[in-house]
Amino acid sequence: MFYFDRSRNKQRIVSLKHKLYFLLICSCFSSSVWANENATPLTINDKKGNWNIQWGYNRSYYTQSDINFRGPGYEYTLKGVDAKDKPESFKADVYLNPSKFEIPQYNIKFSYFFTDRFFLAFGQDHMKYVVTPGQPVKYSGYIDPGVIAKNQMALSLESAMFIYLFPDHVQQMAGYHGGDQTITLTPDILKYEHTDGLNYLFLDFGWITPLYTSSDGLSGISLVSTIGGGPVVCRSDVRVLGKGQNNNFHLSGYGVSGYVATRYEFSRTYFIEFGGKGGYIDLTDVLTSGGSNRASQNFGFLELVLSGGIAI
Repeated sequence: MFYFDRSRNKQRIVSLKHKLYFLLICSCFSSSVWANENATPLTINDKKGNWNIQWGYNRSYYTQSDINFRGPGYEYTLKGVDAKDKPESFKADVYLNPSKFEIPQYNIKFSYFFTDRFFLAFGQDHMKYVVTPGQPVKYSGYIDPGVIAKNQMALSLESAMFIYLFPDHVQQMAGYHGGDQTITLTPDILKYEHTDGLNYLFLDFGWITPLYTSSDGLSGISLVSTIGGGPVVCRSDVRVLGKGQNNNFHLSGYGVSGYVATRYEFSRTYFIEFGGKGGYIDLTDVLTSGGSNRASQNFGFLELVLSGGIAI
């Protein structure tokens, strides 16, 4: 009888444990369901912890620039030089071919939102810069006549043809010049391009301001703003007084900038953005015709950028 009662008590304890476990599981499940039912659905304005990745293309515009050239036997400055960008004409084989992504003037940016509104961004603006050929400019400085004679022993093809047709043109650059003289930038005088890249590498602080959000919170329009700066890496194709080369990539200076854009977001995942970036670039160490020959310049710039992106 004693063993029988003890056995019954043990069964009751086991049964009670099972009921408690069952009630605990039900309680957790119901709490989870209640929490899910009462949770506020995420909208495009809930950005904290998100990454944005975007890709786009630009048109670029530049202010006039004084370009200083220096090397053994010469140092002179071309004043008020005009330059423009060099966009690739639209071709599906270029713009839709991932293996040729570096050919157009492109922009790539990665952003991390550390709050719903504020973010840090880093990336690259691949611009192109071409001094307009044929323009007349004033110049000052000194060029040893021996430098011109030496350069004519290693002329580029386009320079050689022009010097053959107009042999006295480049000779005008010899000697001292006070800044009142004018020279036309023909191939025997200068070819100057950053076309394999005026590459602005930036780190920006930014913020986003919602302007309109749809009723379901899945699409809307926002204003995006950033400020920042970073190094500029150039690959410069240069001919100075007829001699030069297409140089390697080189850390040539730095830039600072501000950016404002309008963004349209949809499906909480994708967005399209159109904006403008303005800033200042100071190139203190541009490679030119080899050896210790260098150039330096500074200028303002404006980019118009159309890009698309994804939020993850």
